[in-house]
Amino acid sequence: MESRFQQNETIAERYEIITHLGVGSYGNSYLVFDQVSQQKKVLKALRIHKRITKSGKRDFELEKDLLRSLNHTGFPRFFEDGIYKNIPFYTMEYIEGKNFEQLIFQDGQKYSEIEVFRIAYQLLEHINFLHEQQLIHRDIRIPNVIAKGSEIVLIDLGLARKYNHETAAGKKGIRHLRKEVNPQADFYGLGHFLLFLLYSNFSFPKQLKESSWEEELEISYHAKHIISRLLQIKDCYECCAQVKSDIQNLILV
Repeated sequence: MESRFQQNETIAERYEIITHLGVGSYGNSYLVFDQVSQQKKVLKALRIHKRITKSGKRDFELEKDLLRSLNHTGFPRFFEDGIYKNIPFYTMEYIEGKNFEQLIFQDGQKYSEIEVFRIAYQLLEHINFLHEQQLIHRDIRIPNVIAKGSEIVLIDLGLARKYNHETAAGKKGIRHLRKEVNPQADFYGLGHFLLFLLYSNFSFPKQLKESSWEEELEISYHAKHIISRLLQIKDCYECCAQVKSDIQNLILV
């Protein structure tokens, strides 16, 4: 089992570990106290099985560089990087809030259709910002979206990649819609994000019968239409502007 930094351990003579926040495909994330700036930060350290491969180290550097390049309140700010006990790490802004996985499954938060699509509209602004930089997030999920008061913050760029129109068009074989490097990959993730939020208001019957979300969820035709296009059940959206237009129409009805 991979060893983690311990509580109260001081990293690089500067960052005191407060707690382990979680583990992703590339790194362990910790809440730390920066003794220099006197503020809480998130420290992400590359996992051992990624440190021994060139691709693992390269992808960690890519994630770090992408975060450093973003200057937008919808994403955590990059602070510093370094190496501790041969482990590459970097620090970023700690977002005071809860992700939607915590809000739904721990706090029992329930969302109405209108609330869900208002949240989606805010999240879409951040997705659109990435797409304008030719970046595809590829990991739009409830643990990666944080509610900070009334604001929405999108985290974890570990799977984000630059969009290349030519290579994206040439892919064949089995499709993994969420992992493709095109705008539709983020729309597909957004569709599932919406379903999680909508199901927060769903009462599961005792006699569980296998049904589709279209049958189970009591939502408007307009909502079903948007989700079907996001999930590529119907004609998929080409760009964020099309999604935003449809969501605006739903919210303003």
